[in-house]
Amino acid sequence: MAIIDLTFRSAALGYNTTVTVCFPESNGSDRRTGKPYRYKPGVKYQVLWLLTGGGGDSSEWVRLTNIERYAAEKNLIVITPATFLSLYTDMYYGEKHFTYLTEELPRVMRWMLPISDKREDNFIAGFSMGGYGAFKSAFAYPERFAAAGSFGGALDMVSIVKSTHLHDGVLDRDFLLAFGSLENLEHSVNDDMYMAEKQMKAAKDMPKLFISVGKDDFTYSRNVETRDKLVDLGYDVTWDTGEGTHSYEYCDSRIRVFLEWAGLKGTPIYNTEG
Repeated sequence: MAIIDLTFRSAALGYNTTVTVCFPESNGSDRRTGKPYRYKPGVKYQVLWLLTGGGGDSSEWVRLTNIERYAAEKNLIVITPATFLSLYTDMYYGEKHFTYLTEELPRVMRWMLPISDKREDNFIAGFSMGGYGAFKSAFAYPERFAAAGSFGGALDMVSIVKSTHLHDGVLDRDFLLAFGSLENLEHSVNDDMYMAEKQMKAAKDMPKLFISVGKDDFTYSRNVETRDKLVDLGYDVTWDTGEGTHSYEYCDSRIRVFLEWAGLKGTPIYNTEG
C-alpha cells in the first residue's frame, strides 16, 4: 500500500488539516498473475472512511493497527481525517467538523483520488468517539453508505452526557464546546439515537450496522444497550465482541472482521475505459 500524508487548507474549518490515506498500489504479484494495471483511466476503488477516537490525529489507525495490510488484501482505499476533540460536530464554540467530514472532505478526496461515489462502495467506521461519528454520519446520510461500524463506540450520546458529563446542568468542557447545552444536543443531528429513530420512521433504506466492543471495555454495557435499541427500531445489526479493552489493540483484532463482514468487492472497479 502507498501511504499518503496529506495537508490541505479546509474552508469548513478555516485552517490547515491533515488526512492519512492508504492507497492500493500495483506490485510484482499483479504482473506475474496478469492482473490489470491499476494506474489507468477509469479505475475506481471502494473506500472506508475510518475515524479516530477523541484527541486522535489522522495517523493513529495506520500507526497503531495493521489497517494498511488489511486494506491491501481488499484493494480498499482507507481515508482517516484528523478531528481531534470535535465530537464530529459543527461545534457550538468552534469549527464545523461535521460539515468538513460529510461535505468538504468527500468532495476534496473524490477530486484527488479514484474513489467510487456509489453507496455500495462507501463504508464508514470508527473507534470510540469515531464510532459515534461513523453512526452519526450513517444516520444523517444513509444514502451514502452501505455499512457503518463502531469499535468501542461512544453511542447514544444523550445518555452518555446525562450519565457522565452533565453536572448541575453544566456540561464538561469538551461537550460544552461541542454542543453548548443538553437542550441543543437532544433531538438534533448530534443525537444519534434520535436520528436513528427518525430515519427508520421515514422508511429510509438504512446501512447495515456492525457494533464491536471488548469484554473489558468500560463502554461495554452502553454498547449492549445501544445494540438492543437499534434492533428494536428494526436495524440490521451485527454484534461482535472479544477479549480486550478500550484500545487500538482491540480495534486491530476486530477491524479485519469488519472488513470481511462488509462484503467488499476485493478488486479495483473498472469502467468501460479500464
